[in-house]
Amino acid sequence: MKSHRATTTTGIAAIGLAAAVLLSGCGAAPDGRPSGRHPAASSREPSPAESRTLARAEQVLISRCMDARGFRYEVTDVVGASGDGARSFPYAVDDVAWARAHGYGGREERSRARALEVDPNQRYFHRLSPSARVAARTALTGASPVGLSVKAPTGVTITASDEGCIADAERTLYGDLEGWFRVKVVTMNLRPVRETRVHRDRRYTDAVGRWAACMRKAGRPYTSPDESRQAAARFGESLPAPEADAAGTALAVVEATCATSTPLARVSHALDHSYGERLREQYREELAERWRFQNAALPMARRLVPPSPSASPGKTEPSGGSHA
Repeated sequence: MKSHRATTTTGIAAIGLAAAVLLSGCGAAPDGRPSGRHPAASSREPSPAESRTLARAEQVLISRCMDARGFRYEVTDVVGASGDGARSFPYAVDDVAWARAHGYGGREERSRARALEVDPNQRYFHRLSPSARVAARTALTGASPVGLSVKAPTGVTITASDEGCIADAERTLYGDLEGWFRVKVVTMNLRPVRETRVHRDRRYTDAVGRWAACMRKAGRPYTSPDESRQAAARFGESLPAPEADAAGTALAVVEATCATSTPLARVSHALDHSYGERLREQYREELAERWRFQNAALPMARRLVPPSPSASPGKTEPSGGSHA
């Protein structure tokens, strides 16, 4: 799978936030049958605002758990903050105006990296002694990734600990930790399956051939969007940031122009939609069950995370833990 996405982050803060992130669904909610686990919960897909509330509630619970175990953990959205440049183009950059403004998103990725450097959990984690750092990681994620195991639609088996504060937070919020982990892993891995299927489709590869011919005419002899992005990444390795951004932006504009002037943009969007619909139907029960888990957890999440109009991405707020 080839895609243009935000840089992956590591460390105690990234682990905690990644565990709390709830993807917003893949489309309209299926007509799922009532679940014995949540017979009264709706299978309506939660709104983005509701998903953010759930994610933040999980962070509050993680913070309280870590505090009880003698460690500090602040609730902050800084690692997951995103701006106008946070867009994904898994098949080709196909928005010329966006490309002119953002290139391949390098400036935004550097901004996210800088935000991570000042994240209070990252700073706290790195200030700990090696032994205390191990203890903090164990408190957060469990001693080892065992206890939870699910085979994702990608074919990869995902494992996690059923101990530690992440597991405790999810168990508190969703009740059935194993059931929640199963539907979370399955539904969060539908997107890479969809993108892989599009990339392998003959209609997509034929469209890429037309795109490559356009690129050659423009003096950019790249055979695929992935190859042009690799070229843009090399600019960052050999040029100062401003020059690399300018060179990358110029290349991204050509990529987008060729994507929209050939069938590539139209074909990739159509295939993405078609494969997405098939996957939604194939995994309709898992999607409906995930949304039932989330809707059943919303009352608790709202008690943990009262509305805060002043809250903004990147701003650390009181977590509800005694340390905050």
